[in-house]
Amino acid sequence: MYFWMDLIKQYCTFMGKANISLRELQLQFKRGEQIPACLDAVLTQMEQQKMIRLRTEYEEDPMNSWRGWLVNSFVKRPLSRSWLKLKHSIFTPDAGVDSLVEWIHLEVLQSICHEMEEKVLLKNRGKLLHFEAFMSLCEACEMHIHVDFLDLCLLFHAARKQVALEVMIERQMRRIHLIKIPANENDSLIITEADHAMHDLEMTQANLLKQLEGIEEDIKSNENKALQYVKENKRQLAKTYLRKKRLLEKNHERRSIALHNIETLLSNVDEAQHSGVVLDAYKTGTKMLQKVLNNSGLKYDNVDEVLADVRETMDQHREIQDVMSNSTADVATNDEEELEIELHKLMGGKETTKPMNVVTNNNNKPELVIEDKDLIAMLNDLDVEDGTISQSSHKTLESV
Repeated sequence: MYFWMDLIKQYCTFMGKANISLRELQLQFKRGEQIPACLDAVLTQMEQQKMIRLRTEYEEDPMNSWRGWLVNSFVKRPLSRSWLKLKHSIFTPDAGVDSLVEWIHLEVLQSICHEMEEKVLLKNRGKLLHFEAFMSLCEACEMHIHVDFLDLCLLFHAARKQVALEVMIERQMRRIHLIKIPANENDSLIITEADHAMHDLEMTQANLLKQLEGIEEDIKSNENKALQYVKENKRQLAKTYLRKKRLLEKNHERRSIALHNIETLLSNVDEAQHSGVVLDAYKTGTKMLQKVLNNSGLKYDNVDEVLADVRETMDQHREIQDVMSNSTADVATNDEEELEIELHKLMGGKETTKPMNVVTNNNNKPELVIEDKDLIAMLNDLDVEDGTISQSSHKTLESV
């Protein structure tokens, strides 16, 4: 049993889809003319182990919510079983129809959808695409997914609010028409008229580009044909193709102008969107700054008063320093004079000797000024032992 379960899982992964049916498995696992007879029992066992779900149930409730479980358990399944019993009592059961019932392998479904989210959705945010364009985008992103399973995978992402889908009825069948990938988590999941307008502009732009490419090829083809007929000396035929070339060139010019206008509109819309984002950022930043200023009490009047107090305090401190420095200089001058008198007494001088001049400099600091006569007298009063003065010193002394 586990062998067949693992084989079914590998088959789904290899095919790039999670939807399977009993008939499909019988044809794929057929060896020669022998068909595995246990596949119906395997599917029943997988259903009991919650490994697979009916496709009809999955399409009605992809996320298997409690509400869906209650509706299926107490309303839909009992009614369906009653209808089948009544049908089988009247008509002979058709085994072929039952074998075509599709199931969804849940583990493979989650694996493929996770791969789509990483490779496609996260790298193409803010786009609105047709179903065919989304399929081409998956192929460009090198994603291995089956075409028949793409709508089921998109339904899974829509249930998780990762994409928005617009469904249209074509040939009495519901099919996905547009897929919107939101730009961010806060973006709306509703496809608005503005989205439709942008999508129409982009589709018109793509169509015009294709038309211009075709017209350019036709112009080149007509020019080559005209040259060929000129070489063959068929002037009338050459003129005919030249006329076609001129008409195509005029048509090309008109289409080019239309393409330029559409590209201008798209550029203006994109610029307006970015400008709106910037404006919203300005509003948010302004509100935050006002809130911070109000909470911190930073106002013009308060700041002006604080700075005025700072200036006044600094002026007072400067005045105090000036007063203290002047008084200190006066005291230092008096001390210097007393010290000079005491020094003269210690050196054997007379009290009547004129004390040395003490001058106060610009920095209010006392400076000692000694005249030449006082310096020579001080040198004569010095006592020096004999033999301690060199000859050069004697010469210097005599010259003095």
